[in-house]
Amino acid sequence: MKHTHTTRISLAEFLVLSEKHIVFDVRSESEYAHAHIPGALSLPIFSDSERAEIGTAYKQISKESAIELGFRYFGPKLNDYIKIVQSHEIQKDATILIHCWRGGMRSEAMAWLMNFYGFDALVLEGGYKSYRNHVLSIFNTALPALILGGYTGSGKTEILHELLQMHEPILDLEGIAYHRGSSFGSIGCPEQTSQEFFENRLAHAYPPDSIDFIWIEDESRKIGRNIIPQQLHASIRTRPLIFIDIPREARLHWLVDQYIQYDTELLAQAIHRIGKRLGGLHMSKALSALESNDLYGCFDIALQYYDDTYAYGLSKRDQSLIHRLELQEVNHHANAEAILEFSTSIKKGMHQ
Repeated sequence: MKHTHTTRISLAEFLVLSEKHIVFDVRSESEYAHAHIPGALSLPIFSDSERAEIGTAYKQISKESAIELGFRYFGPKLNDYIKIVQSHEIQKDATILIHCWRGGMRSEAMAWLMNFYGFDALVLEGGYKSYRNHVLSIFNTALPALILGGYTGSGKTEILHELLQMHEPILDLEGIAYHRGSSFGSIGCPEQTSQEFFENRLAHAYPPDSIDFIWIEDESRKIGRNIIPQQLHASIRTRPLIFIDIPREARLHWLVDQYIQYDTELLAQAIHRIGKRLGGLHMSKALSALESNDLYGCFDIALQYYDDTYAYGLSKRDQSLIHRLELQEVNHHANAEAILEFSTSIKKGMHQ
């Protein structure tokens, strides 16, 4: 049905419709770049400088003067907005979803234009702010998680994705954070985003309430510069943990294979980041090995630090929650199958 006036919809309805209809975020470029609803496209009604001017006029003169200034900027760009929306090959009469920060004048003005042109534009009641409140509320829910643990180099993330191929539900925190967790974790990954955008993507990946369990990799509270919400991290620390115990030598060889393609300068920077914890002598030996193209010798030193750190953290956990599984090699598919079989009785115990 075509709307001749602006129709506002609840967040619940917005989230359902966003699964199949395009979402336009009409906040400024910097607001969008900082964080946005996953999948939303940027259609800024004002530039950052225009928005700043309008805000100043509102504070220093009056609401009316701010509105007048807004229309002065909005008017000449009407055709541009239409062309941007058309570039996404949206049919006339198609539903499009629009939001700004609070669901106020910016989204109202854009929805008016799009409806006038012939689209069916719907505005999110409460705007992006209501979406953010929803995101934060999601994290108050404890997840029925099964935690996959193991020393560095065990291929835990890769095993998670093998489990996903076996139709097991997973939450890939490192994939969402664009970081593999260790000092070396940023190498080969996209640049990390703001905490706010990390949280938005994390909420987007959360399972429905009806799920029986979900696999999550054991993580410390911080993944690079992104921080896992407190309730989720509490779930990681207090749910059953399957600890895969793979021989150090196998893990070391696998790590070397993963990082041998990267610039040694990036690896040296990672060694420097854990230098204090390695100690001066070990850091010096690791860097010296790296300079000699002995990645095996370098990672041998770093792995000792990571193994000791993880073992210490494990000793502080409730030991009754830890289920050890000895595996002989870093073979993601075979290890995922072994873990799946091993977890059968643990899953039953979770629902008794």
